[in-house]
Amino acid sequence: MSTDADSRSGTRDIGVSVAGLRFAVFSMRNMVFWVAVLAMNFTLFRPSPVDMLFIASFVITLIHMRLFKKLEATRRAVALSLLLLAWAVSYFLASLPHLDEEFVSFELLAKTFAISIGLFGAFASMSWNRRHFETFFMVYIASCVIASILGTIGFLLQSDLLTWDGRARGLLDDPNMYGSFLIPAVIFCAYFLSRGQGSKVLLSGALAIVLLGILLSFSRIGVVATLTCFLAYIFFHNRGRPRRLLLIVGGLFLTSVVLFIFASLTSAEFTTKLLDRLTFAKSYDLGEEGRYHRYLLVLPMILQNPIGLGVLQLEKIFPEPIHNIWLSSFVNYGWGGGVSWVILAVGSVVASIRNYRRTKDEISIALMISLIGIVMCSTLHEGEHWRHMWLFFGLVWGFNTSNFGLGTRPDRADRNRAARSSPQRFVRTAVRSRVGAPADAGR
Repeated sequence: MSTDADSRSGTRDIGVSVAGLRFAVFSMRNMVFWVAVLAMNFTLFRPSPVDMLFIASFVITLIHMRLFKKLEATRRAVALSLLLLAWAVSYFLASLPHLDEEFVSFELLAKTFAISIGLFGAFASMSWNRRHFETFFMVYIASCVIASILGTIGFLLQSDLLTWDGRARGLLDDPNMYGSFLIPAVIFCAYFLSRGQGSKVLLSGALAIVLLGILLSFSRIGVVATLTCFLAYIFFHNRGRPRRLLLIVGGLFLTSVVLFIFASLTSAEFTTKLLDRLTFAKSYDLGEEGRYHRYLLVLPMILQNPIGLGVLQLEKIFPEPIHNIWLSSFVNYGWGGGVSWVILAVGSVVASIRNYRRTKDEISIALMISLIGIVMCSTLHEGEHWRHMWLFFGLVWGFNTSNFGLGTRPDRADRNRAARSSPQRFVRTAVRSRVGAPADAGR
C-alpha cells in the first residue's frame, strides 16, 4: 500500500516538476519576446540587438515545443514558413550573379534577418491565447509611446539623430518606417478603449502621443493609413451602435484639432513642414524619373526578367529604388518572389477573416487592420526591411484558433447586461470561456 502511495506521490512530484519547467520556459520565451518588441524602437544598424532577441525567443520556442509532446507547429505556421522560404530563395537566386559586388551580401543578410522575424512571430504566437495577445498589444503600445516621445523631442529640438529632413523618426531608419511602426499602437489603443479594458486615462494619453508622433513624421501615406485603419476598426466595433459611432467620430475630430493646434503653437517648423507635405504628389513623384513614372517603366522589365534583377540592381538604372514592395518583389526577385508576396499579403487577410469567423474574437481583426496599415505604407516605400511588418505577418499566421474556444469574451457592458438578465447562464458562459483554451497554452 505504501509503495503504491509512494509511487503515486513520486509521479505527482515528477509531474509538478515537469509542469514547472514548462511554465518557466514558456514564461522566459514570452519575456524575451516582449523585450524584443520594446527593442524594435532601435534599428539604426544591422544586425541590431532586436534581431538577437528574436532569435533567442525562437530557440526557446523550439525548446518549449520539445517539452510539450502534443505541441506541434500549426499548418498555417508551416505555410508561412514555406512562403517566406520561397521569397528568400527568389531573392538569393536573382542576386547570385552579383554576389561579388559591394553591399550585395550585406543586403541579402539584412533581408534574411528581417523576414525571419515573421517565422519567429508565428511559432511564438501559435501557443498564445487571448491574454497573451493582449499582453503583446500592451507591450507594443509601450514601445510606440517611447518611439513617439523620442520622435517628438527630436522634432522640437531638430536633432539630427532623431529626425530626417526635419521629420520625426525616433531611433528608426526613416520617417516613413517610423510612421508605419506607430500605426498598430493606434489600433490597439482603440481595441482596449472600445472594450473598456485598462485605464482610459493612460490609453487615451498613449493614443494622443502616438497620433502626434505619426503627425510629426509627415508621412503622407502614414497619416492616410492611420486614419483609414483607425476608422475601419471603430466602424467595425460599433457597426450596430450608430449613436455611439457618431460620438466617437466627433471625439476623434476634436482630438485631431487639439493635436494640430498644439503642434502648431509648439513649433514654428510644424506649419511650414505641414504645408510642404500637404500634397498628393511631390516633385520626386512626378516627371520622367519620378516615383510614379518608374512604376510604369518597370512593368516591361518584369515580363523580360522572370528570374529578377537581384538586390541593389535597379538603382543602377533609376536614381532611387522603386519604392513599392509589390513591384519590387516582381522586378527585383522575379516572378517567384512576386507571386510569393501576393499570396502572403492576400492570404493574411483571408486567414484573419477565417480566424474571426471561427472565434468571433476582435483580436484577429485588430491584427489584420494593423497589418493592412503597414502594407499600405510599404506600397509607397521600401518596406522590405521593416521588422514590424514581418512580425505582424507572423502573428496573423500564427494565430491559433484552438486556443480561443468558440466564442469571445464580451465587453464590460455586455457582461453586466448578461449577468443582470440571467446570472446562471452568465456563470456557465464565463466558466466555458475560461476552460476553452488548452491548459498549457494558457499558462
